[in-house]
Amino acid sequence: MTEEQAGDDMNRWVSTSEKSGFLHWFLKNHRLKRKDSRLILDYLINHPHILEHVTFTDTVSPQAKTIIISSMQSDEQGFVYYNQSVKSEDPSKVLGDLMAHPSAKRNLIIHFYGSHIHATYQQLLQTPIKEQYQNYKRFKRYEDETKVLLDQVKQTTDRNTLLAEIDAALDDRNEALFKELTIRLRELDESIP
Repeated sequence: MTEEQAGDDMNRWVSTSEKSGFLHWFLKNHRLKRKDSRLILDYLINHPHILEHVTFTDTVSPQAKTIIISSMQSDEQGFVYYNQSVKSEDPSKVLGDLMAHPSAKRNLIIHFYGSHIHATYQQLLQTPIKEQYQNYKRFKRYEDETKVLLDQVKQTTDRNTLLAEIDAALDDRNEALFKELTIRLRELDESIP
């Protein structure tokens, strides 16, 4: 796998069926610290049009709506909901918000033992750091491609200018200038890869 392919995997589109499949697996294999938070996951599974707007992440973004749910094996708090910097530990607030604003973007963090090595969960994660890294790589590639293109344009322009100056030197029968310009043209042609 190339570095570019690995970067693309970091920000690949995650389907609602992948999200739903993971949530089914999670609920089947883990007991929740807060039993009432199961209602939220069941609601997301049963409403794919809402799950479509949910992003799995591993960081809390201060200005985003973020749902955090933990299993019994996790050291983290059982349930927390951040709604644009307002913290709540009441799952009914999330259900109310999901019903009132079904197309709002939300982050979901699931804490369970082994989450950092669980392949399916790691593929679902879309963190700001990964997105920033991906953007950096993309813009770096654009910068490199632009530099190559600008170098080619400059070389072509320099070559055309030298050819015009050589023609002018021939028209003026200026042998010294002609020799100097042809040497510069040869050096320029040799420097072009």
